[in-house]
Amino acid sequence: MSTHQPARIGAAAIIVAVVTIGTLFGCATKAPIDVTSMPFELWAGGKTTLDDLIDENQRPIVVNLWATWCTPCLEEMPVLQAAHKAISDQVQFVGINISDSPTRAGQRVNELGITYLQGRDPTGEFSAALSTVGLPVTAFVNAGGDLVATHHGSLDAEELNTAILKHLEPIR
Repeated sequence: MSTHQPARIGAAAIIVAVVTIGTLFGCATKAPIDVTSMPFELWAGGKTTLDDLIDENQRPIVVNLWATWCTPCLEEMPVLQAAHKAISDQVQFVGINISDSPTRAGQRVNELGITYLQGRDPTGEFSAALSTVGLPVTAFVNAGGDLVATHHGSLDAEELNTAILKHLEPIR
């Protein structure tokens, strides 16, 4: 018997165990979550999805996940507001506040003069579906309802404009 045979058998056993456990717990077969069909709460009341917003307005969407404790988020929001003001007839803008106090979030939005649609994700499910590990996160959903890009970190005006032109193809 070769001295290498026990090592080969041990390695094979480990591979079989990992694949079996992964399959049993869904790791190997888990389908990605469709974030565009996930409901989120609107500040004005009720719930909606990104798919519903696309159906209603026939425009692509820039979705920004933010929180009041996130300084880069608060610095980025006026950039998003300026873009919203300039091209809201071509692109929808949605802010989704992550796990924050509704009162505090509302105060920040008012202080910053933000007028684009706001929602909240009190449970963090929406941000988890986008594999968010930090904020801000900006997602780009085309007019067909497909999530086409996700940017982790803040965007300045030039980066936002470039991303919109690249991913959403608004009317020029």
